[in-house]
Amino acid sequence: MKSLLLSLFFSIACVNAQNVSTQFGPIQGTQNGTVYQFLGIPFAKPPIGNLRWKAPQNPDAWATPLITNSFAPVCPQKKYDQGGTTSSIVGNEDCLYLNVWTPQLSVGNLPVLVYIHGGGNQQGGASEEGGGTPLFFGKNMAERGNAVVVTIQYRLGPLGFLAHPGLETENSQNISGNYAVMDQLLALQWVQNNIAQFGGDPTKVMVFGESAGGVNVGNLLTSPLASGLFQRACIQSAAPVVKPYSVGITNGIDYVNAFTTSGTDTDKITFMRALSPETLVANENPPLSGGAVGMNWTAVIDNYCFTQTAYSAFNSGNFNKVPLLMGSNSEEMSLSAPQTVTPTMTSALKLSIFPLSLMPQANALYPSGSTNEEARNSYINLLTDSQFTATTRRTVQCVSRNQTQPVWRYFFTYKHSLPSLATLGSYHGMELLYVFNNFENSTIGSGSLFQPSDANVQNALLHYWVNFANTGDPNGNGLPNWSQYNATNDNYMELKSIPDGSQNGVRTAQSDLFDTASNYTPCSSSLNTDIPVSERFMVYPNPSNGVFTIAIPEQDRIENVTVYTFLGQKILESHEETIDLSGHTSGIYWLHLVTKETTTLVRIIKK
Repeated sequence: MKSLLLSLFFSIACVNAQNVSTQFGPIQGTQNGTVYQFLGIPFAKPPIGNLRWKAPQNPDAWATPLITNSFAPVCPQKKYDQGGTTSSIVGNEDCLYLNVWTPQLSVGNLPVLVYIHGGGNQQGGASEEGGGTPLFFGKNMAERGNAVVVTIQYRLGPLGFLAHPGLETENSQNISGNYAVMDQLLALQWVQNNIAQFGGDPTKVMVFGESAGGVNVGNLLTSPLASGLFQRACIQSAAPVVKPYSVGITNGIDYVNAFTTSGTDTDKITFMRALSPETLVANENPPLSGGAVGMNWTAVIDNYCFTQTAYSAFNSGNFNKVPLLMGSNSEEMSLSAPQTVTPTMTSALKLSIFPLSLMPQANALYPSGSTNEEARNSYINLLTDSQFTATTRRTVQCVSRNQTQPVWRYFFTYKHSLPSLATLGSYHGMELLYVFNNFENSTIGSGSLFQPSDANVQNALLHYWVNFANTGDPNGNGLPNWSQYNATNDNYMELKSIPDGSQNGVRTAQSDLFDTASNYTPCSSSLNTDIPVSERFMVYPNPSNGVFTIAIPEQDRIENVTVYTFLGQKILESHEETIDLSGHTSGIYWLHLVTKETTTLVRIIKK
């Protein structure tokens, strides 16, 4: 059932019915201020009955104008608050709908922003609320940005991602899983086929998403089926994740066996199709627990939607190359981390992440502190940097090295002006209220709570995002200059009350530490050379009495060399191939090497 409260809220402001012809039939929306809005447009048949766990199909055509003035139900889910443990089961399987806001109808050339919601791939929806207001309501963005805004829904959790042998015989590819991905692809195809009727330009489509929505955007960059469906991409607080097909099958078998172990694999799927969607999602765990991102349901490499991991796709240059805007927030996990964190808990978290050899550096960068407040700050930073800051750098570096289209990195650091909320920092998802220009409608930002700094942030994010959708470049509208990303410098735009694009390196020592702990190998460039990163350079002698020489291929060049103590203190910076540590004490140091082609961290030993 569609939300009565939402319907009443929107009907008060929406008058003057408007008709638009789409490929499947006419629809009737409403006018909201100067914006035309169409809520609940079907882009697929309801995935119910035998269509459960099938690729989405186009909806049946209709002749009578379809009333589209209220949101469709969210997809079935067990809904948790961010960082919470209480839940409620909501949704309806008839949920594959999208929504459109536009400042003009008929054929036009407006940029199109298509939003994919987050929620760990197991909860959320286009009508999701936050701070007492619909988070992704596109009216203000469309009106103030002179752009078309689209929000979509896709199947969630087991209904969207179940991979199982009993499903493989039902399609010609002999695969299963990735139903949610195919929902997203079909929605983007609908945009290509229909958005011109809403004033949008199908050659100026930006797909953007936050959290799991950002994961899905990153994944779409690597899907051959998504080629040509969008021309820009924006990933907020996420990085692509596609798991091996065998992992999806193993998890799917375990999931189904929890309901039935009787009969063949086909018999088990028949049994599962007879269960209610509420039963299927009843045992879902929170997507965020203690500050750790679960991602219990993910896309898989099925050799149809995806043929390789995102890292392999980017590193090989075999992906959808479009301008990319990507970033994260400075305190992502402040809402979901435990409210009380002791120094012992922070120490234990570090021991669970880092080998003993890296603990001195981890302790220097993330001190456990002597109070619970100090411990919690480090705890939040650990969770934030490991899951967002470091992974964002890996992705923007990898993509920028393997395409000529521009990449733009941001770091959102703005804090709420209300003192009681400012202590939360820049938490996960906070930027969405500003991107969509809905902070002023929220309970924490309405009336006198809406400060000039909030207006500045709303204006900056709205226009950076819309400019990027329009041209592939966020600059314009008198905004502070945002420089194109360079993997050598790791330059970025700090998004705050007055944006600052003059800085290089987002928490560089911290990101280097996590790369070392995870044995991450930076991407090479498929544009210039096929030489593996590990074979491109040599630091010798190592160990040394003090003088180290860096050897790199002739076609490469050294951009920057920084040496840190084992605890992360910078002691030397150079652009030369010879490093002299003769005046420093014996011990282990970290050499951070940036060349034209790559970036890497090397452990060196001074005898």
